[in-house]
Amino acid sequence: MARVRLGQMLLDEGCINEIQLRSAIAHQDRWNTRIGEALVALGYLPERTMLTALAKQLGVPYVELGDRRIPRAILNLVPVSIIRRRHLVPLGLLQQAHRRGPLLVAVSDPADLASLDEVAFASGFPVKAVLASQSDVDQLIHRHFEGLDTNHPRALDLPPDPGPLTLTRRDPKN
Repeated sequence: MARVRLGQMLLDEGCINEIQLRSAIAHQDRWNTRIGEALVALGYLPERTMLTALAKQLGVPYVELGDRRIPRAILNLVPVSIIRRRHLVPLGLLQQAHRRGPLLVAVSDPADLASLDEVAFASGFPVKAVLASQSDVDQLIHRHFEGLDTNHPRALDLPPDPGPLTLTRRDPKN
């Protein structure tokens, strides 16, 4: 079954009108943005309304992060380099049938499977994404990590790619 487009969904729900949708599509084409970003940028919708509709379209919960404080033990499950590079924040571990996990992660793009896979690999937990605004995620990252030492011994942080490897032979005579 095809997913209903966000603009059409907002139109059907009466959040925007046809002229606003056409204007947002033109803005989207001109500035190479997403339709939701265009609707918010043009002032046709509050960001919260757009994100609520987007969460409904994607089938994920929407959360407002606000002044939320995340326990250090949860933050330490994901390397800071991944958190900053991927613009996401672990929020907590859910409990399911006698085991810990999945790891609840706030992201501004729940369809970014590469980011979610990277978090799952690094943390060792399956991941469940929740939608949050980009600004909320960035503020939470800034609040929790600005000026802190980012070396966490429990987190798996892979070194930068050293490039191609060169094979050398040892002289068997030595």
